[in-house]
Amino acid sequence: MKYFLVFLVVCSLAISYAEGQELLQKARAIANDCKPESGASDADIEALFKHEPAANDKAKCLSACMLKKMGLVDAGAKLNEDAALNILKAVADGDANREQLGKELIDGCKGTPPKGNECESVEALRECLIAKAKENGFKLPW
Repeated sequence: MKYFLVFLVVCSLAISYAEGQELLQKARAIANDCKPESGASDADIEALFKHEPAANDKAKCLSACMLKKMGLVDAGAKLNEDAALNILKAVADGDANREQLGKELIDGCKGTPPKGNECESVEALRECLIAKAKENGFKLPW
């Protein structure tokens, strides 16, 4: 019985890792699709995945394009809570504590006020999500 439980835990961790890798690969593919549209560079993409603030307008528009294509923001550059919660549930993989931390992150940023244009508004939202994640110890999926 002990070995069966260990097997289940190992399988669960492997599945969770695989789902996280799949989500990361999807996000990277979307970022690469957004690269020509936004005029962003490879360095901008890498900075985005390192959770660094956008260094220029092209990097801000890369964030906007990517988050729109993932369904995380709507046409008005507002957070799509349903889509964010769906990704959160996949990332949390049944961990109630991690899911609660993610919900706190979403709740803390959903009211991020719009900035000058769509790219700046989405970047402000992304920066809020990154800051709240660091604050509460939630590991972002990308």
